[in-house]
Amino acid sequence: MDTIAAVSTAHTPGAIGIIRLSGSRSSEICSKILKKNNQPLPPSYFITHSRKAILCDLFDAEKHVDQVLCLFFSSPASYTGEDIAELHLHGNPILLSEVLSLLFREGARPAERGEFSKRAVLNGKLDLTAAESIGRLVSARSRFELELARKNVFGEIHRLSSRLRSELINLKAECEAELDFSTEDLTFESFEERKKRLRSLLELVRKVLKSSERANTVIQHTKIVLYGAPNTGKSSLLNAILGKERAITSHIPGTTRDYLSESLLLEGFPIQLVDTAGIRETEDELEKKGIERSEKEFETADVRLFLLDTSEEIGVQEFLEKNRQKITGSILVANKIDIQHNSWKNTLNLFCTDTTIKICETSSKTGQGIDELNRIILEKVKQVETSDGEYVLLEDRNRHHFEKIRGFLEKAASLMEENAPPEIYILEINETLREIGEVTGKVETEEVLGRIFSRFCVGK
Repeated sequence: MDTIAAVSTAHTPGAIGIIRLSGSRSSEICSKILKKNNQPLPPSYFITHSRKAILCDLFDAEKHVDQVLCLFFSSPASYTGEDIAELHLHGNPILLSEVLSLLFREGARPAERGEFSKRAVLNGKLDLTAAESIGRLVSARSRFELELARKNVFGEIHRLSSRLRSELINLKAECEAELDFSTEDLTFESFEERKKRLRSLLELVRKVLKSSERANTVIQHTKIVLYGAPNTGKSSLLNAILGKERAITSHIPGTTRDYLSESLLLEGFPIQLVDTAGIRETEDELEKKGIERSEKEFETADVRLFLLDTSEEIGVQEFLEKNRQKITGSILVANKIDIQHNSWKNTLNLFCTDTTIKICETSSKTGQGIDELNRIILEKVKQVETSDGEYVLLEDRNRHHFEKIRGFLEKAASLMEENAPPEIYILEINETLREIGEVTGKVETEEVLGRIFSRFCVGK
């Protein structure tokens, strides 16, 4: 294979910039441009100093370009399975571009997107499912997404696929053995037991697909909806949580006519915060539509903040009873405590005796209670993210194959229920095994690999 080169750090100014080389000519190219104590370093020097940091000077002919730290990794003990050199230079993009051009003149060629990881897969140094997750590991926008990507890089999908493959091969072997040796005095697993094993594998695949769908939803955001009567301070509270003026606020009830959403990260978790129109009886058609949308947002929320205006005295008990079903399971935010009415707390305490409602006292104006509310929200968000147990995240390609795996297993299970001949449902098992091979790269094609790694950055 050609020796390839690329910048593997961000193309912005920084303290350090790294250029990566991979291929059989890596040591030869390094020997042409690197000197130590003003003496050229032979290719063998890099081989004998593999996995050691070499402080040296980089030259373009007689021009001293930079002082660099060279890390050399001899084949096969490297990321790609080939000889790899990493040149750590000062992180000026112009300097990095200059050195990269020098490497190309000395015999390297520009790496394609994801080509380093592609070579790692082709050389058996990296599992295909792990390689696909590297891109997500680098670009994860939340702690939750990072953790799922990390699990996949460390082999989660590979282990799952291997388990499916192993159990299906055992099941297929049992079926074929009974076909081939039915006249022999041998004991085989019962047909009912085989059906049970196949159904168990089918349920596992269904669970994985459902878990991945939920994980993708959570990765996008956890939806938190602010809900309540007009003028309870929903918009002011949204601004207080965001730490900026995002929503228009006014003492006039009904200022918010439609829902307003804003995204933020709360301790590494992606949140979509939704401010809704105040809920009340109205003849205004435009406001009615806003209230209808508010109800829909409330129903689809992962976490609900039900706001109560503690400065109000009249109608509090009636309002609470009317909305008891919605309040139960919500975080009840007792807002405007800087101007609260004396009677509200007793009313609220009486209402909450038989519920599991979390109550948080806040003042959007003074900031009182906002930190505590954020803590309660974070607690709820974590519950949302762990409510379905352990998550599995499938990348788009793998999800497509797992959906096909589910289809083949469903067909095989249906054929077994119909007492079809083993030769028939074994065909479906074979198709399932082929799809599992597509997931792990055991049945890879150049086209498939090209599609996967084209999404990577050049230096990976």
